[in-house]
Amino acid sequence: MCNSISTIFTVDVAPSLGIESDGGQRSVTLGRIVAIAAMIIAMLTARPLLGNFEQAFQYIQEFTGFFTPGIVAIFMLGLFWSRTTATAALISAITSAVLSLLLKVYWPNLPFMDRVGLVFLLCVAVGVVWSILRPRAQAGFVDPAGVSFSTTQGFNVSAVVVTLILIFFYTVWW
Repeated sequence: MCNSISTIFTVDVAPSLGIESDGGQRSVTLGRIVAIAAMIIAMLTARPLLGNFEQAFQYIQEFTGFFTPGIVAIFMLGLFWSRTTATAALISAITSAVLSLLLKVYWPNLPFMDRVGLVFLLCVAVGVVWSILRPRAQAGFVDPAGVSFSTTQGFNVSAVVVTLILIFFYTVWW
């Protein structure tokens, strides 16, 4: 992580700030200073950002849970329903963030997985309703009619096995 921070700063950010990179010792020193500063900032902000979460993973999961339902709904509608529109996708994405926040605040006892699933279903519903009420113009879109979505039997069997394993894990440990 420190290497990435220092490289991005010295190669991309520093020149835009007017700091010339000589590619030598000066760049290495600048990178080290930036990496140390980033680590200090991370240490100072970790506890306030985590809030009441015990682990950083819980924070990351909570944050991504606000956007993932909408993203999955957008992709599913885009792949499997040809009538969906770009505007419906945008509305679904906004709906995902807003509904997730509202459910988190006003229904705090709702389990995380249930909230994500509910928001996903509502985002799909919003996308479908919006696409039906506001159909797109016929020009300027890709027609997926010529695309083959067929899969091999091995893939299908593997997908079923993975799905059954996930259902088992979800059932046992939820």
